[in-house]
Amino acid sequence: MKNKKTIYNSDEFRKTVRCLTEKIREADELEFVDVEKSFQDVMKRVEREKRVSYRRHIYRWSLSIAAAIGLILAMNWWSTNADEGTELDIALLNDTTSICGDEVILITDNQAMNLKNDASLKYDTLGSSNIQQYALNTKISQASSVKNEMHQIMVPNGKRADITFSDGTRIYINSGSKVIYPDIFEEQKREILVEGEVYLDVAKRKDCPFVVKTREFDIRVLGTSFNVCAYREDEASSVVLVHGSVEVTTENKSKVRLAPNQLVDIKGNKTQVRKVDVSEYISWKDNLLLLHQRPVGDVLKKLERYYGCKIRYDAEITTLSLSGKLDLQTDITDVMDNLCLSLSLHYTINDKDEIYVSLK
Repeated sequence: MKNKKTIYNSDEFRKTVRCLTEKIREADELEFVDVEKSFQDVMKRVEREKRVSYRRHIYRWSLSIAAAIGLILAMNWWSTNADEGTELDIALLNDTTSICGDEVILITDNQAMNLKNDASLKYDTLGSSNIQQYALNTKISQASSVKNEMHQIMVPNGKRADITFSDGTRIYINSGSKVIYPDIFEEQKREILVEGEVYLDVAKRKDCPFVVKTREFDIRVLGTSFNVCAYREDEASSVVLVHGSVEVTTENKSKVRLAPNQLVDIKGNKTQVRKVDVSEYISWKDNLLLLHQRPVGDVLKKLERYYGCKIRYDAEITTLSLSGKLDLQTDITDVMDNLCLSLSLHYTINDKDEIYVSLK
């Protein structure tokens, strides 16, 4: 087996994660016909766009295709280097292009496709799925005969999705998140990779733990429900346990075991455990924000991700905190109306749909 240094320095890997622009220019040389077709479909869609933000849309969709091409190449490389799968998956999570575009993207072994918002994917024990039901612009080719094919779902700000894996485990994926997972779990291995925020209801199997890997820590469970928040841009990550038991292992191999209604904050190799009201941390999956003395800056960041909009605010309001409930099934303007009314704040929306919040 190759060592980690060999994997990270391989020519194919470097081309995948660091030369996406070059790969787009060389698209006609790729073996993946679906990528070229997807690119043409996207450009036709851009040409139909009549709004003033024409160039901004071209840039956004180009980024989406760049991500798709890079990820397909990486997935294909993984399939020919299966014995190095775990290390490569971690590299993918660390080094691929950031989540971009306006729609949910699903990457399979040889395809990239856009999915409807709130897509609810289901995989059976044979790896068959209902992907076609939610695909927007790609005809799904005949199912691959390769078992344990790796998939990756990228959920941009303003969108959400959920997946029922082949073992019956269900994962809810929040805005600005991505998950790497196999279409079929191996008999003695259930493992996924996560960046962003997810809630999992893990199917119980005493003989096979379920492992969630992030850039900074791993979570090992047998059957339980918990929330993971591990956004790349946030200073700290967290795990909240609803019921059951989980064990969190940090980069320096220190372990923390959580009991129900406990949260562990993770910042580098430092951890802090405290008791919490778990409903505050999992309400997002039900389109709600339940808040108890939460800093306004944190609340606005959550709203920015959830609705996929830009929210800026005066530094003075960071000293304020908010308690109560926000209904996220309503329009962002309704949410901002309620928030500002509660705290005597004022907000405006400019011609770029950016929100600015200030003291009255």
